[in-house]
Amino acid sequence: MNTDRSPRRMADVLDDEEWERTVEDVLEESAHDTELGKRMGRDAIRVSIGEMSEGEFQEKYHEDVVEEFGVDNRPTKQVKSDE
Repeated sequence: MNTDRSPRRMADVLDDEEWERTVEDVLEESAHDTELGKRMGRDAIRVSIGEMSEGEFQEKYHEDVVEEFGVDNRPTKQVKSDE
């Protein structure tokens, strides 16, 4: 009998089927990309627990956010390139 009652780590919850169903239920009512929402949600949690930096998150999703919404109005500073 497994008596391990240690709390689950948030990183473990991210791959949980119940979490996945809950997120899909919430996002299915949206007209926007459900898969993008799930990926961003997972990575937002990773930022909150220190597994990803805010800068990495912003860089990873900037183009996807612009493609999905036509603009990236998130309250962050985007690094501009002189190229």
